Amino acid sequence: MEQRVREFAFLSVMRGCGFGMIAIVITMLALANQPDMSLKFGGFSLLLMSFILILKAARAHTVPLRSTEVWIMLRSDDRLPEAVASGIIPEARREAFLVYAYRAAIMAGVLLALDMLVIAFR
Repeated sequence: MEQRVREFAFLSVMRGCGFGMIAIVITMLALANQPDMSLKFGGFSLLLMSFILILKAARAHTVPLRSTEVWIMLRSDDRLPEAVASGIIPEARREAFLVYAYRAAIMAGVLLALDMLVIAFR
């Protein structure tokens, strides 16, 4: 059951990050005629996403259990007792937030490095 909770936590965070990435990519495409501005926007937006995910990871243990998306995704007959779930779900969410924060930071670094290359070879 703990593995299922972990999968749902990663799915929940991945979906939220996916929506954020859609907004970032669409804005970057709108700025496609200015490649340096597009890459800079994407890099800084992903850094902001990473920062927000780190803050959410820090506060994962303060969110009420029943209001988490992971709790809602679990079928009522699959749910762990609240005393057990109150330790497992926040930790799974915290781990997922940190993994996706790391990935967003890596992507931000790549975009900002590409931006420096574009500026250097103009």
